[in-house]
Amino acid sequence: MHFWLSVHDRNALPLFERCGTLLERFGRLEVREDFETSGTHPSSDGYLTITAPNGMTSHYVCEAKQRIDLNSFSNVVALLRKFAVQTGMRPLLFAEYVNKALAERLQQADIAYIDAAGNVSITADPLVYIWLQGFKPTEPVGRVSRAFQSTGLQLIALLLSRPKALGQTYREIASQAGLSLGSTSRVIGDLRTLGFIRLIASGQDSLVNTANLLEHWELGYATRLRPRLKPQTFHQAENRPLEELYELLPRAMRNDILIGGELAAALVTQHLRPQTATFHVPARQPLLPLLKEMRLIPDQKGNIVILEQFGETAAWRWEGKANLVNPLLVHAELFQHAPDDRLREAADMIFDQYLTPIFNETAAV
Repeated sequence: MHFWLSVHDRNALPLFERCGTLLERFGRLEVREDFETSGTHPSSDGYLTITAPNGMTSHYVCEAKQRIDLNSFSNVVALLRKFAVQTGMRPLLFAEYVNKALAERLQQADIAYIDAAGNVSITADPLVYIWLQGFKPTEPVGRVSRAFQSTGLQLIALLLSRPKALGQTYREIASQAGLSLGSTSRVIGDLRTLGFIRLIASGQDSLVNTANLLEHWELGYATRLRPRLKPQTFHQAENRPLEELYELLPRAMRNDILIGGELAAALVTQHLRPQTATFHVPARQPLLPLLKEMRLIPDQKGNIVILEQFGETAAWRWEGKANLVNPLLVHAELFQHAPDDRLREAADMIFDQYLTPIFNETAAV
């Protein structure tokens, strides 16, 4: 058996190599570095081709995730399925460690996986059947870079949504992102080391490899940043259409509350009927007046979510769209629930119409 692994993301190479040692038990492994740093849509981290002795081949589109848990599961599955549709290949996840619960979920989703601990599930391939379970990491899973911890994710969100912010002073960037001056300096330094910020000819910093950075950010938003925003869920006492909720907001609070998630996507695209709504409320904003006016009742399974904002409210307004949160956050929030064709279509529309122009402008610098 011959395994050909083509790696597209330089940052993913170490994890691919650690997981790849497992494949060497079953045949010859060759790794080719084919790094890509251009393009607007996120590109996969790599491809794996399996060649049998009779010359038959199977092809996989691969993603490498240092950390994955049940919170980020939907995002990872949606991304892999998207790449599988685009390439016509089977999806394959490379991870530092896949525990038993995640393994079951991945198998149910028909996602093959390999982890660095020695677990592997490639069971739907006509050429090879590999299934090994029960291995645990011999060392603690590596620490996430400071850039992809919650504070760094706040700064990355600002830079992805407003790349020109890199031309501002660190103090201005810190204020807009809701960070300290010291944290801002350290995170920008980390992003420079990771290759996401580059000094261009004019002597100015520029954001590069935005497609890859967006993928890292959206996963980090689901697993680390969003839980820090104290999400609370509710349902309505009166079963009114979600589109009417904005009219119920207290007038004194309307300028400060931003609509996100599925409701924002529905208002912008006119492509779906929202089943959930997200509201971004300033931190330390008393919620009682809001809950009374909107007649919301706490419910762990409710379809209305209230989150704390981070940074300056003005920095996260969707330009030209009154009281909607930035499209970057709307796009990420569409993957907070189980993968859904209608949500994926709306997310693609938002990406193509509103995010791609921003990334194209950055790539042209």
